Amino acid sequence: MLVYYGVCTAVFGLIFGSFLNCVAMRIVRGEDFVHGRSHCMSCGHELSASDLIPVLSFLKNKGKCRYCGQRVSARYPVTELSFLILSVLLYLGIMIAGPEESIRELQFFKYWILTGCLFVLTLTDLESFEIPNGVLAAGLINWIFFTVLETVLRVHNLWWVLHHIIAGTAVGAAMLIMSIAITRVVGKDSMGGGDIKLYALLGLYLGYAGAYELVFLSCILGLIFAFARKKIIAGASKEFPFGPAIALSGYILIFFERYITEWYLRFL
Repeated sequence: MLVYYGVCTAVFGLIFGSFLNCVAMRIVRGEDFVHGRSHCMSCGHELSASDLIPVLSFLKNKGKCRYCGQRVSARYPVTELSFLILSVLLYLGIMIAGPEESIRELQFFKYWILTGCLFVLTLTDLESFEIPNGVLAAGLINWIFFTVLETVLRVHNLWWVLHHIIAGTAVGAAMLIMSIAITRVVGKDSMGGGDIKLYALLGLYLGYAGAYELVFLSCILGLIFAFARKKIIAGASKEFPFGPAIALSGYILIFFERYITEWYLRFL
């Protein structure tokens, strides 16, 4: 059954990844991602169902639009396969080494939706240097829904809920204060408001220890991303999107926050 559901996760991850990529692209372009048919970005021709099969349509049409012949960006299969991988890793992490068996499915869907939100805001931040408030709101609604459900099912109690609300508020406030202080010292914005809100959102999910670890891990990944971006993109500006580093850190801590916390508590 583990393999069967793993395959199902991969298939839905591929499909959902295609949808999320479309959502991110439409948000950046100011288009409505709820209504309207998918279309070629070059000629505007509406795409049929056979043109929208993740990865396979790209391979079948040899990376070109079958209506105008223009090359289709490799972003499509790359993002689709990326979310497939993220989904399968999340599934394996929760089903194999996650919480007790009775709540694993619940935890999987909770964090799968969060991963989808992180995926969209990563794509939009990379392209437009902005993190959409609507995506953050979706992540917040997801946390509220599953927290209420988990409380009703007695997976968590009200104290757990309160502590996580405090954690999210505290990390968001701390990053806001730090951002204001750095901005006054260097004379320019150090962190966008979207980044600060993202810290607060992930603090709700991760709690005190996870929020603390999120800050350190995201800073490390941010430095790595900035260095890699400078090496790969000639003439890249000093400004870089920090959202992807925060998002990836949050995704990693979904799996390893407990183990990281246990590790450094041994030294206290």
